[in-house]
Amino acid sequence: MKKHLTSIGSSLGFIIDKPIAELYQLDRDTIIEVIPKEDGLNIRFLKDKVGSATDDEVINSAKGINKRYGKMMKNLAK
Repeated sequence: MKKHLTSIGSSLGFIIDKPIAELYQLDRDTIIEVIPKEDGLNIRFLKDKVGSATDDEVINSAKGINKRYGKMMKNLAK
């Protein structure tokens, strides 16, 4: 698929057609990652939304990981 760049303010962008957006379940809240490559750009759609986890959820996850793998991590650190 070939696309033309569109002027967006002082930047450039391109439009993702609706069928592609529906195929990948993209919406205005979708975060994308653009990675420069030697032969072009690699564009990835990130499924997780930024800021979707609360501080308490992160802390609880870290506690669970520490409980499950704490001994192994201490042994690996030796």
